[in-house]
Amino acid sequence: MKAAMARAFRGAAAPLLSYYAISVVVPLLNGAGARGVPFLEHVCFVLLVPPVLIVITGLKVPRGGPR
Repeated sequence: MKAAMARAFRGAAAPLLSYYAISVVVPLLNGAGARGVPFLEHVCFVLLVPPVLIVITGLKVPRGGPR
């Protein structure tokens, strides 16, 4: 199961980093950080939900991998 999780995260690394850059870094550079709590809630959601979804998806993949 660890190998499946590692594969899932390796496969999602580049898209996930791109998503983080667009969803967090760009708004931060445009001044969204000054909005306070709403932006902080957005950042928490953006940072926590994708890894949880990757874990759930990784648990559903059969041992032999996707066919």
